[in-house]
Order: sequence, then C-alpha cells, then structure tokens
Amino acid sequence: MAAYYVRSGAAGAGTGADWANAYTTLAAALSGKAAGDVFYVSEDHAESQASTLTLTSPGTAANPCKILCVNHLGTVPPVSADLRTTATMTTTGNVSIIFAGSAYCRGLIFSAGNGAGTSNLHITSSDSMWVFEKSSLRIGSTGGGTVGMSTGITMMLRLIDTTVRFGNVAQGFSVFAGTIQWHNTANAIVAGGSIPTTMFKFTSSRSGSVELRGVDLSAVGVGKTIFDNAASNGPYACTMIDCKIDAAVTISGNPFAPSATFVDVWRVGASGVNYAQARYRYAGNLVQETTIVRTGGASDGTTPISWKITTTAGATWFEPFECPPIAIWNDTTGSAVTATIEGIWGGGAVPNDDEIWVEAEYLGDASSPMATFVNDSKANVLAAAAGQDAGSGTWGGSTTKFKLAVILTPQQKGWVLLRVKAAKVSSTFYVDPKVTLS
Repeated sequence: MAAYYVRSGAAGAGTGADWANAYTTLAAALSGKAAGDVFYVSEDHAESQASTLTLTSPGTAANPCKILCVNHLGTVPPVSADLRTTATMTTTGNVSIIFAGSAYCRGLIFSAGNGAGTSNLHITSSDSMWVFEKSSLRIGSTGGGTVGMSTGITMMLRLIDTTVRFGNVAQGFSVFAGTIQWHNTANAIVAGGSIPTTMFKFTSSRSGSVELRGVDLSAVGVGKTIFDNAASNGPYACTMIDCKIDAAVTISGNPFAPSATFVDVWRVGASGVNYAQARYRYAGNLVQETTIVRTGGASDGTTPISWKITTTAGATWFEPFECPPIAIWNDTTGSAVTATIEGIWGGGAVPNDDEIWVEAEYLGDASSPMATFVNDSKANVLAAAAGQDAGSGTWGGSTTKFKLAVILTPQQKGWVLLRVKAAKVSSTFYVDPKVTLS
C-alpha cells in the first residue's frame, strides 16, 4: 500500500510524494496506482474542469482505495484529527462525473455541471463499489441527470452521512443494475436545489435494490414520491428503516407487475412514533392503523395498532397480497397448537377462506430445521371456498369481525411465522398483528 497527496494549489513536481509535490488533480493521482493505495486530498483542494471527469480507482471491492480529505497543515502522514470535509471537485457546463473501480471516499464534495443540460454522477463499470462518507454528491445542471449508476452490472453505491443536491425536479437517483445503500444522514437534501418529483428511479430491466436506514428525507414533501413504481422495469427491492419523512410525501404506489418493485417500510414517519410501517406490492399494500384497532390487541406499549390491508385489482388466490411475517415464540413440542389472528372488514359477512387467510411456518420436523407450512385457506384450486369463522373482541370501527386460525404440531421449540394473505380484489381488511397461541 502506497500513499499519495493531492492538492490543487501545489506547485512542485506533481509526483504525489508529499504536499509540496502533490498531484493537482485526483484523476492523475489515481492513474497507474494499485489496489489499496491511499490518496490524501487537501482540505483546500478545489478542482474544476469543463470536460467529463472520470475517476477510475485501481481498487477492488476486496481491497478498495481510500480517498480522504485532510488538513494539509496537519500531521504527516495524516491522523484522525486531520480529517476534513471541504475538498471540492467540480465540472462546468453540461458535464458529468464518472466513477469506476472501487474506493472509499471521505469528506469530498462532488458537483457535476452548471449548465442547462444533463449532467450525471454515475458509477459505470461492472463490479464497482464506491463508498462515500461525510461527503456530498450534487448535480448543478438544471436539465436532466441522476446520481447513481448506469451501463455496468453488479454495482454498489453506499452513502454514509452523505448529502445530495439536485438542480431540477426531473433528476433523482438512478438504480440501474446494482445496490444503493444510504445510511445515517441528517438533513440529507442540501438546501438551495430542487426536490426531485421521484427520488429513486428504476431505469433498466435488470434487478437492483435500495436500502435507506436513518436518513432524513423530510425535505421531500407534497407532490413527491420516494420510490418509482410507474416504469416497466425491475425487479427492484426497496427498504426504508428508521427514517424521517414529510407527512405529505408518497412513499410508493402499487407496482405495475408482480415481479416489479417491492417496497417495505419500518419505523418511518414524520412524527415521533415507533410503529409506522408500510408494504407495497402489485396485489395490494399495507399501512399501520390507529383508529380501527382491537381492544387488547397489538400495541407499541402506548398506542394500539392494527394493519390496514388494501388489495388491488391484481390480487388473486395464486398471487395474493402477503403481509410481513408475524413472529411468535413457541415452547410446545409434540402437541397441537392453534394460532389465531383476529380481523375485521366492511363486507357484511365473514370473508371466505380464498379471500383472506393465514399461513403458518413452523418447525414440524424433529431432526432438521426444515419448515412445515399450514394454512386455513381452501384446500386446492378446485375446492369450494368456505367462510372464515366469526371473530371476537371490540374494534374501533368497520363492521364484520372474523378470525384466521391454523392448527400446527411443532416438533421443536422456536419461532412460528404467520403471514396473512389477502386475495379479494379491491378490498380493505384490518387485522390485529397480535397472535394468540392456544
């Protein structure tokens, strides 16, 4: 591993050997180097060019290069106290910044373009991984453009405490054929730019994923959508966990096809609650409910909750909307156990067992962890449907109570996973995600 120095104001030999002889551009510093090399970029580095800026790291995913903004007046070689966040790399006109290879980059601000056309910040080479920490990725052009990836496959863009800014509402993130992870970022959208109409765009028929954890997207408000669901692309798996959003933002719509975008949301909201969640699928969606709830049912310790399931016209018995699993620990072995979930809806009569049912996954084999499945739906595709049993308890709304119950015989102690499935088209059900074992 070798170390090199980069400072736009250096006037020496340009060998990168020290600050006096530093490279004046990062692209030149990266050229001809080896995986794992370290590049120290001065805190007053201000690099700008009017042509495409391509940064090709010689690093690999297993041995990425490190690009670190540091105080050039500090310790040599730099130590933790010398880390800074002020170096800038800019292109002017309608010009992009391209990333290739694999690198960890800390404390740099990348600004692509300042014209009226299209500028991008893209990873473009297959099997590349760029990790940005305490950095900022910005598009200054006011036309098109995206932050993310294009052209290659199996690419990774990871943002840690890293902000973004866009120059037009048509911009946003591009998830081409890889993974975007964005973690631990307060005030994630830099003020002074435009808020994209759609934050994450899915732009190929390949697969990819987005994971947001601890990201403040509250600047993305009314009239905006976080995850694209309109384009005929995918499949893409999207997860938001422990994030802050505006109360008026649309997280996602229902995907256009069964194998398109999957969106799961946990503890995400605009106010100080810890129970907000949602799921978006082709066959329907799920959100938390705090009014039509069952007395004595599920709660976060203070607020009673239920799950509101709304199916689409695409729901079928073969491809129902499937709720997240409800886990409950079971200590019984060798004897039958009944797992029950209560629900309510406005259908006037209890729903049939091909309209909503529960499936249990449990340890039914004493000699292996091979799962056993049982459900209370109709027996097969040709079987006649029957009504579910009437439910019990007091609910805060709707009309017709029902219950979903399955009998299982565990052979080992362990978690039982229950998944409610709904197949009646264009219908609304409320279920209490508190399981009773008896």
